[in-house]
Amino acid sequence: MTYPVIIGGNGHSGTRIFAEVLAQAGVRMGIARITRSSAFDLNIRKLLHRWVGPYLHRQLSDADLAKMRRELSTRLRIYFPFRSGPWGFKNPRSMLILPVYAEMFPSMKFIHVIRDGRDVTLGNELAGNEDYISAFTKSAEGALSPEERMITFWGRSNSAAQTFGEQHLGERYLRVRFEDLCDRPAEHVARIVSFAGLP
Repeated sequence: MTYPVIIGGNGHSGTRIFAEVLAQAGVRMGIARITRSSAFDLNIRKLLHRWVGPYLHRQLSDADLAKMRRELSTRLRIYFPFRSGPWGFKNPRSMLILPVYAEMFPSMKFIHVIRDGRDVTLGNELAGNEDYISAFTKSAEGALSPEERMITFWGRSNSAAQTFGEQHLGERYLRVRFEDLCDRPAEHVARIVSFAGLP
């Protein structure tokens, strides 16, 4: 399996547990001390922070987009030099740049983690997320409370990822509710592992 299995979702959606499931099943999810900024969170936050906001706001030229892909590709090549076996990574912001990853990895698979928006909203802060939130909210919605802005972002960003996944990835897109994994772990762990192409 030479394609990556990428995990994404809003921050505090529980993507870490999904990464743990794949790691236990034999997917190379990175090497601690080298690839991770914290448990299973691929250490590309600064790289994504530099590119994701301008990308969402459509501020990147074709040359900028090419540079973005090169920088992501270079970093992933350093982190995952050997790709003869199953490999993948998780970072919540991956959900926001699915078209970029789909172009970089035409055979990629994406696991879209969705958690109850009330939990996500109360677990996040506007600080550090404003670039992303403002890309999914309208100027007239600036007077909304922080919680209202966050839940609006939650709904629209998840809808955008779902639409892209279903239309462009097809069977290479899997959406799983965090709560379903908690309620029926055996069923959904088997589903996730099978989706990744593992026995």
